[in-house]
Amino acid sequence: MNPSPVLASPFQGEFRVTNVSDHEYPFQFQDNNGYLLSWWGEKLPGVDGHQGYDFPMPEGTPLLAVYDGEVTFAGWENPFYCPPLDKTVSGLGVVLRHRLPNGEVLLSIYAHMSEVHVRTGDQVRTGQVLGLSGNTGCSTGPHLHFEMRRLRGTSWPVFDPYGWEGEGEDPWSKHPSGVSSVWLWAEGKAPPLFAEVNLPPNPQPTDRALVAITRVRYMGVNDALNPNNEFVEITVDPRFASGPVSLEGFLLRNKLGETFAFPNLTLEPGASLRVYTGQGNPTREALFWNRTQPAWDNWGDCAQLVYPSGGRYRVGYRSGCAVTQGFKVLAEEKKDALLDAHRLPLP
Repeated sequence: MNPSPVLASPFQGEFRVTNVSDHEYPFQFQDNNGYLLSWWGEKLPGVDGHQGYDFPMPEGTPLLAVYDGEVTFAGWENPFYCPPLDKTVSGLGVVLRHRLPNGEVLLSIYAHMSEVHVRTGDQVRTGQVLGLSGNTGCSTGPHLHFEMRRLRGTSWPVFDPYGWEGEGEDPWSKHPSGVSSVWLWAEGKAPPLFAEVNLPPNPQPTDRALVAITRVRYMGVNDALNPNNEFVEITVDPRFASGPVSLEGFLLRNKLGETFAFPNLTLEPGASLRVYTGQGNPTREALFWNRTQPAWDNWGDCAQLVYPSGGRYRVGYRSGCAVTQGFKVLAEEKKDALLDAHRLPLP
């Protein structure tokens, strides 16, 4: 019998994800198939064989226990060689052991912390602060590496608390070293999974655009069925707009040249507007492209705001804006937390 969903998020708020748990297969630095297989069955870019989830967040963000449990480890891991950094490192982290209402035993793991506020042997409650996020150990940027494991015999194979909803049987559950996964998040408590570029308007000192792209959310859970998981946000920069700006003649375009034409409306200085990929009823804050398929490629794309004059404001990710023309701002997504590993000891 599957355990009941009881887990709470390991942090407050929302943070983008850079690596998901690889269902084919979680053997980091050994798997070289070129993709991560997400729990909804989509192949995504990232660290092959990644175990768990990476959430970039500011250093010092409080990290929370996902469920009642016992601290089996808290502190510095034994030093080990980190391939991404090409040196020996040691990271700070916490491991909790949980016994679910059905009696099953799980581990939750929190890696790359800057501070630890619990000790081995402590009993903790759901939502208790374990310490603060950081960038210690084998990490290329401040983030939380979060993973879970299920006890099977004397081993602790990786377990995805989001379960498996891809086509067919979960490949990881069929592997000799694998285990089945099941949704374990309590209602409304699962950390949302999305990838995005988020930046202020006109980030470079020489930029003077009246209207700028300030966010490109290019990945959510199963975009193919839920295209409104994607959106592009534009903002009127109050530093350069002295009054309302008409969007008549403005276009939004991806690297394939597929285009959304803005209706005749105006935005006040400082106001933002989102263009969702799917269908919906337009408002002053949200417009809809009315597509049935994703507009933004998870493997790299270039969001282009085309002005009536022909100039363009571009925001790219994963080298999606390789070529630029006309007026532009090129903001490529930082590759922080795309490479990491830990060696926190298991019970």
